Amino acid sequence: MHILLVSSSSGSRGGGELFLLTLGQTLQSAGHDVTLWASAHPRMDELTQKFAGFGQVHRDAYKNTYDRRLRSFSDACDILSARRVAASWAGLQADVIHLNKQNLEDGLDLVLATCFAGRPSVCTIHVTQTARYLRARFGSTRDAVARLVLRQYPGRLIAIGASRFVDLQRFLGLQANIGLIENGVRIPSRAELLVLRRTTRARLGLNDGQLLGLGVGRMVDQKRPLLFLEQAALVRARCPEAAFCWVGDGPLRVEWDRTAGRLAIASALITPGWTDDVLPYYAAADFFLHTAAYEGLPLAVLEALAAGLPCVVTPNLYEDLKFLQIARVLQTDPPGWENVLADPRQRAEIGERGRELATGQYSLERMAQEYVKAYASALTEAMERP
Repeated sequence: MHILLVSSSSGSRGGGELFLLTLGQTLQSAGHDVTLWASAHPRMDELTQKFAGFGQVHRDAYKNTYDRRLRSFSDACDILSARRVAASWAGLQADVIHLNKQNLEDGLDLVLATCFAGRPSVCTIHVTQTARYLRARFGSTRDAVARLVLRQYPGRLIAIGASRFVDLQRFLGLQANIGLIENGVRIPSRAELLVLRRTTRARLGLNDGQLLGLGVGRMVDQKRPLLFLEQAALVRARCPEAAFCWVGDGPLRVEWDRTAGRLAIASALITPGWTDDVLPYYAAADFFLHTAAYEGLPLAVLEALAAGLPCVVTPNLYEDLKFLQIARVLQTDPPGWENVLADPRQRAEIGERGRELATGQYSLERMAQEYVKAYASALTEAMERP
């Protein structure tokens, strides 16, 4: 099968875009042909260069929603862009088009393009919280525009988590064609994790018994890296030898450094910036601290579970992630969860439960297989239409 993976082109390092990279690579390994369609904007260079290592890449002079002055309002009305993009897709002669949207309102012209393309398609939406919920300007109006366009989508809309599935049903109505395919991640072997733990902790200068908390993500408001620092300071007050690592970078880096100085924890921090291979840091860590304000189904949390790490999440995320079986005690502020994680036996027990869950339900192979089934269904439905 030849699958065209379409990026709404908001960037190369977000979880929603990295999803395309891992999905494409897994599909290619399973014997499918994959092509990535993305904007020619320089911010997509990193993603497209990586994708070119195993699949075809087609760049287009496409303007992402958030590069438009009127955002989704102009996006949803740009019929000329939608028709031009549809013609571009037709020339690539894929069997199925897979549109990847970061949220409800981005890429609405791409949704319209699927209507004009006349080819079977599916559409994944990662963040399904509404603009009104996120307190965006003109949120209710932006939601109304997104709802109007999404209801015209001719294929199946895919949510990436159970809570996100419910969100889509509420947003579009129960009659909408909505499916659920939960995200997946690579499951590293125990032997690989053990070797990486030893070598990485040695490289970072950590002793065997030193507690290491890890965060992964862009340094942006959504991920709340400054809250990560505040939690680190609380733990350090009870466990002075504890260290904390944040893998990622972004516009809040200056404020990160300023806050670390104010909290007097700069000496306890490890900040390697952005890296293509985060697994060594998962292996080296003792627990994962995820402070994001909202998410779809966070790949970083799934990766942490796959590495056998207990996961600490904020109360609002806990409500969405209960199905991941994160220990209830871990949602509370220190000293509650810190006392649990300071005990190596309890850490190991919680981490093992998470790893078993990730292995059984959140592997890349399982995710790719479910998407292949969705593609096949889209092809069948297209052939059965008069």
